[in-house]
Amino acid sequence: MSDTRKKTMMPFAFFEDKIIESEKAKISIAAHSIQYGTTCFSGMRGYLRGSEIRVFRIYDHYERLINAAKILGWDFQMEFDKFQKAISDLIKANKPKSDCYFRPFIYSEDEELTPKFKGISYDMAMYMIPLGDYLDTSRGLRLIVSSWKKFQDASIPTKAKAGGSYLNSSLARTEAIRYGYDEALVMDDNWNIVEGSAENFMIVYRGEVIIPQVGSSMLEGITMRTVIDILKEQKIPFRFEKIDRSMLYTCDEVLLTGTGAQILFAESVDDRPIGNKSMGAVCKILRDEFSKIIEMKNTISNKWITKITI
Repeated sequence: MSDTRKKTMMPFAFFEDKIIESEKAKISIAAHSIQYGTTCFSGMRGYLRGSEIRVFRIYDHYERLINAAKILGWDFQMEFDKFQKAISDLIKANKPKSDCYFRPFIYSEDEELTPKFKGISYDMAMYMIPLGDYLDTSRGLRLIVSSWKKFQDASIPTKAKAGGSYLNSSLARTEAIRYGYDEALVMDDNWNIVEGSAENFMIVYRGEVIIPQVGSSMLEGITMRTVIDILKEQKIPFRFEKIDRSMLYTCDEVLLTGTGAQILFAESVDDRPIGNKSMGAVCKILRDEFSKIIEMKNTISNKWITKITI
C-alpha cells in the first residue's frame, strides 16, 4: 500500500529534550495521549525577513502553554529559557526558507490504559512547518453558524488549548466545508456567538468593536489580545459583550483573529452580506498596524518580536 499521509513537517523536531530528525520523533500507539487526547498545545508564527526569523510573542505562547497544563492539573514544568532555546535551536537546524509555524505541545507517552491524569508523566515536543496564509487573506470569507456548539467550561476547560477538545473544532469546520463555506462560527449553550472553529471573533457594530466576554466559553487568543492593544492605541472604541445572531447579521464588519488566521474579515454569514462584502475600515487599520509590528515599525515590536538568525 502506498503511503498517502500528508507530510509537512520540517526535517528536525524538538523531542525528548533534544533536536532530532522529525521522522525519528515517535511514541507508542498505546500512549496515553493517543488513547485519550491528553495534549495541550500552542501555535506560534515565525516571519522570515532576510537571514532571520521573527517569532511573535514567544513568552505569551509559553505562558499560555504552561497555564493550560496548570488548568488541566498536569504535573509539568519547563523554564522559559529552555523553551526559548528549543525554538532557537530548531530554527537553526531547519533553516526555514519561508514564513513558518511552530507547534509546541505537552503530551504523555505513558502506556496507561485508564482516563486519569494522576500518576501520568508529561513531556514537551515541538515541530515546525512552512506556513503562509492559513485561510485566504485576499478576500472576505463566507462563514456559516455551525450546528455544533462550543463546549462549556464546566465540561472541558475552555481556557486550556487542549488537543482532545479540538474534536469540537473539527466537527464545526468540517460542516462548514461540506456545505461550501470557508469557516464556521460556533455558539455557546446560550445561543451567543463566541468564536470561529479555530479563531477568535469580533464584530464592528454601531461604531464600536464588540468582543465576546473573556468569561465566556471562548479560548482567549494571543492575536486577539494584540488586536485589543491596537484598538487601544488607535483609540477605536470597543467593549466586551454577548453577541447574538441578529447582531451578527446586521453588523458592519465580522473579524476573525488567530496565529494561523492573523486578521481576516467576512463577506457573508449564513449567506447574509456583511457591510459591502469588502474589507472594512477597522480591519484595514488592524492589518496595517499588525504589519507594522512584524516589520519592527512600532515601539512595541522590540517587546513582542524575538529575532533569531538562521
